[in-house]
Amino acid sequence: MSCILKCNNTEDEFLVQEEDGSYSKTHDYTEKPSIIYKPSTVVPPNNILEIPPPNDLDMPVTFFPTVDTFFDADNSLLVILMELPGFSTSDIEINVGDGEISVSGPRPKDELYEKFGDNLNIHIRERKVGYFFRRFKLPNNALDTTSIASYDNGILSIRIQCSQFTPSRRLEIDGPAYHHEKANFVNYSLASSSPSVSAMENGNSKGMGRKGSGNQ
Repeated sequence: MSCILKCNNTEDEFLVQEEDGSYSKTHDYTEKPSIIYKPSTVVPPNNILEIPPPNDLDMPVTFFPTVDTFFDADNSLLVILMELPGFSTSDIEINVGDGEISVSGPRPKDELYEKFGDNLNIHIRERKVGYFFRRFKLPNNALDTTSIASYDNGILSIRIQCSQFTPSRRLEIDGPAYHHEKANFVNYSLASSSPSVSAMENGNSKGMGRKGSGNQ
């Protein structure tokens, strides 16, 4: 039998086993702000790290949409969830490759006037405007060709499959395959290097034939 223990001073939950009193963490509710790493940082498997935008952008970065990133161990997926309410999919640009993935897009400062007209008396304006760009470095086991993006209810979702090591298993020995392959390679090398010998033999046999025919 087991039970869930929730600590008063933290957001963590622990699963406690009644038999031996052992416990393990079940859910992590702590807030974890992003840390910007150097582009040269090595990313551990099944992890994702944020790196700064490139220096040659055409537009200055003015805001950063909130994001959650995590690894789904059950499905071997890296997941990026980004809050982009009010955006259309045509305004969101996603680039993936070379071990990186970036998400960017504009929100013009005159967006409200474009959508609702010029005769507006704005009371509160908290949504960020301008241009956003967030870039992440992927681990070596991320298969970026499997990347899938979807947009629903203002949330951009990106999923990337990761390759995993298989469990340890015994590898059976089939036989002296190496020696057979080596022998075949030697035979192939000898055959590929002896056309001149064959030509000489053919030439000699033809010459002998001609000589013999001349003696008849």
